[in-house]
Amino acid sequence: MTRMRVAAHIIVGSREEPFLAAMLESLSGAADAAIVNDNSIGPSRHEAALRASWFGRNERLFIDRSPFVDFSTARNHCLNLHEQIGAGPWVAFVDADEVHGEEVKHIARNLERVPGRYDFVDAYTRHFFQSFDLYTSIERRMAFFRFEAALRWEGSVHEQLRGLTGARLAVPYVYAHYGHVLPARRHAEKGRQYAGLGQSGEIVSEEKLDDVDPAHYFRATWPAVLRFGGEHPPAARTVLAELRREYAQELARAAELARAAQPPLIRARNVLIKLNYEQRWRSRALNPLARRLVS
Repeated sequence: MTRMRVAAHIIVGSREEPFLAAMLESLSGAADAAIVNDNSIGPSRHEAALRASWFGRNERLFIDRSPFVDFSTARNHCLNLHEQIGAGPWVAFVDADEVHGEEVKHIARNLERVPGRYDFVDAYTRHFFQSFDLYTSIERRMAFFRFEAALRWEGSVHEQLRGLTGARLAVPYVYAHYGHVLPARRHAEKGRQYAGLGQSGEIVSEEKLDDVDPAHYFRATWPAVLRFGGEHPPAARTVLAELRREYAQELARAAELARAAQPPLIRARNVLIKLNYEQRWRSRALNPLARRLVS
């Protein structure tokens, strides 16, 4: 077996993950192994997608099956398995609803060029919202970190990595997060799970989940959503086509709600916000090292 440089750490549970196969495909050629904490209750609905991936077909898939406690515990299971199999010096930090573009392969291949003073390589995530044509923001996010045996995740939800003290390097690269594109009920269900782990926020009672109205539930977000006119990652296009057909009605309503919530002054403000997001990630190319990592 060839030497492993990068291992992707992934968490899946009992909930459906429609972007899992696309995410795995997008990491083939970037990660040398996929380390998965599958905390599904009973038989896993993710088994087929995991085994069919490049990692599954090439004996580079390592699965930990353990009950869900919280997100830190799940990620720590991945760290433990990483050490057990000797998975290499870098970890790709990824969620099952994120899909990378082709640039991630260049970044992964160039990680050996990152000076030792850097422990983190950050990229930027575009957060799509209730549509594949709308997003809320482009945020800086950890994409890779160096593996050390003493690392530990802490916190039940929105967990934090402890044990690395090196600097962070941000590269001029944006990938897609589709965690908020499915119908509002899915979002409300996730909110209930997070509330059980201690996160505050608006909670929809179980008996009202079927009545979640996106117009009201997302009332504070519709004025702020931004239009997306670019290309989605190649690995995501098949599942996007399927979901556009399945949720055509919901996607059309999202477009209507966004238009209704954005009179001309709001649209003008959002243009400036959109330009600011673009400037943030593109300006990373001014750093020669960051620029070389993506080329």
